[in-house]
Amino acid sequence: MIYSNDARGTTLIEQMVALLIGSLMIIGLYAYFRSELYHALIVETRTGVLEDARGALDIMIRDLKNAGSWGSGSAPSEVGGTDDPGSDADGVCNRVYAAGPALIHVQMDLNGNGDCAGVAPRESIRYELAGPTATCPGAFAIRRNGDCLVADVVPGAGGKIFSFFDRNGADLGPTPGPDAIKRVRIEFAVQTKNPDPRPASKLVSALSSSVELRN
Repeated sequence: MIYSNDARGTTLIEQMVALLIGSLMIIGLYAYFRSELYHALIVETRTGVLEDARGALDIMIRDLKNAGSWGSGSAPSEVGGTDDPGSDADGVCNRVYAAGPALIHVQMDLNGNGDCAGVAPRESIRYELAGPTATCPGAFAIRRNGDCLVADVVPGAGGKIFSFFDRNGADLGPTPGPDAIKRVRIEFAVQTKNPDPRPASKLVSALSSSVELRN
């Protein structure tokens, strides 16, 4: 019977090769798990931001749908002050008081008390693109009667967040006649810090909706 008496161990080169292979496997696993972790964090962050922004968009849609809702059956007379912010000459409340690419001001008389300056419910509502504050960060914010509604807003070219169309679907341009507006398109994006520190860019999510106005 022949016995092997080979007690030779691994060589240094073999050990180095094994170490290299092990290191490559560890690096690959780290990269994979890191990628999966930050992918999950990005999805969670983007979902949270979109939920907040969609909630704000729903408020805008609700207000625009109520524009021109006269509880008394017809547009009441203006009473001055917040009821008539522009001191216009027509003397009655307006479904759309003012409109432009970065603002829309609508009025309504939801409780039918004969004026459109109510605070509860809010009956004279102005949405506008404005600058940030300490509590409303980002380069731009959307404000509702001066209060922060959406922070970290990314508007369209030229600061555009509103587009206006007549009843035939024609675009009314940047200076629409308030009485001609039948449909309002709202478009903006929101941005937030990327949880992955490697990319320099922020996460940006776009939102849009169209609202048919009454009357």
